[in-house]
Amino acid sequence: MSNCPLVWIIMGVSGSGKTVVGRLLSERLESDFLEGDRRHSRSNIIKMQSQMPLDDGDRHQWLLELEADIQRAVTKNRETVLTCSALKASYRQQLTALERVQLVWLNVPRPDLQCRLLRRANHYMNPDMLNSQLATFEPIGPEENVITIDGRLLPAKIVDELLNQATWLYPDLEKSWWQRLTT
Repeated sequence: MSNCPLVWIIMGVSGSGKTVVGRLLSERLESDFLEGDRRHSRSNIIKMQSQMPLDDGDRHQWLLELEADIQRAVTKNRETVLTCSALKASYRQQLTALERVQLVWLNVPRPDLQCRLLRRANHYMNPDMLNSQLATFEPIGPEENVITIDGRLLPAKIVDELLNQATWLYPDLEKSWWQRLTT
C-alpha cells in the first residue's frame, strides 16, 4: 500500500481548518483536492443555515457521495485530499472501507474553534452550531488509522507535521505520488 497514491481525509469540526490545511496539503502533494462541504445537498445547507443540526439521515447521501469520490480516486490511482467532518466512528469506518485512505484529525480546543467561527464570514455554518458538532463527535478509537495534529499550529506547520508523521507510516511519501505508481 505504501507505494500507492493515498486519499487523505482532513477531518474535524467546523472551524478546525480543514479547507485551508487540505488545500495546502494538496498543493504540497501536487494532488487533487475535494471540498467535502460542496457535496452537501441544498436541503442540508438550508438546514444548517437555519441553525438546525444535521442528523444521520441528512448525512447519509452526503457520505455516499464522498465515498464515491474516494472510490474514483482509488480507481484512477490519483492522490487526493478530501475534507470531511467525519464526526462519528461509523462515518469514518464507511469512508475508510477502501484501503489507501488516511484520516487526519485537526484537534482544536473549543475556545479556539469559537473564535475562528466568529471571525469567519460567508459560510453557512453558524457559530452557534459548534455545540451540536462537538456533541456529535465520537472520540477517535485506538483501532482507527488516524493521524492527530494540533490544529492550533499555523497551516503550513500543520502540513509539515502531518507529512513528518505520515512519512513514518509511508516511507515512499518522499516521492511524488505519480513516482510511487512506478515503484
